[in-house]
Amino acid sequence: MTTTALPGFADAVHDAQGSFRKLLEAMAHPGRIVTVPGPRAVPQGLDPATASLLLTLCDGETPVWLDAAAAAIAGWLAFHTGAPVASATGAAAFAVALAPLHMPALDTFDWGTDEVPEASTTLIVQAEALADDAGWILRGPGIATQARLSVAGLSQNWCTDRRAMQAAFPRGVDVVFTCGHRVAALPRTTIMES
Repeated sequence: MTTTALPGFADAVHDAQGSFRKLLEAMAHPGRIVTVPGPRAVPQGLDPATASLLLTLCDGETPVWLDAAAAAIAGWLAFHTGAPVASATGAAAFAVALAPLHMPALDTFDWGTDEVPEASTTLIVQAEALADDAGWILRGPGIATQARLSVAGLSQNWCTDRRAMQAAFPRGVDVVFTCGHRVAALPRTTIMES
C-alpha cells in the first residue's frame, strides 16, 4: 500500500471532533499533556498525534509547510485533506517539523499582524519526548500559578527565539508539540521561563 492510500480516521467526523476537543484542551491549559486518538494507519515517521492533528485541522484552504523530514507525507496529506503544500514558511497556515532540531527560526513563519494575529502560522512539532514534571516554567492564561513542560529534541536557539517572540504579542506563532499519541500546546499567550 502506498503512503497516499493509507487510511485516515475510521470515522472521519467523530474522530476529527474528538481530536479537536483534545487540542482545545491542550491549548486552553498550556503545558498539559493530553492523549489524542490516531488514524487507522500513519505514514512512516509520522506519530499518530501528528497525523490526527493534520487530518483534523487541514483542508483545501490551509497551506501546509513541511520540513524535509515530512516531505514524504505530502501525497497522504493532499489525499485526505486537500491541503496544498506551501513552498515557504511565511506562506503557511500550518507548519510541520518532524526534525525539530533543524527547523527554521520562528521569525520565518507568519506571525500575523496586530490587527489580525489569528492569521499566523500554527507550528506542529513532533518531539522525541514530552514531560510535564520538568523543563520550562510556564505562566499565563489557562495556568493557575505555573505549569511545567519539557520537550526533547529542540535546538537551544529555539528556546531563545520563543522567548524573543513574547515581546511581539499579540503577534507570534502557536506551537503544538506531539509525541506518540500525546499532545501539549504552547500558545503565544504563554510566558516561557527557563
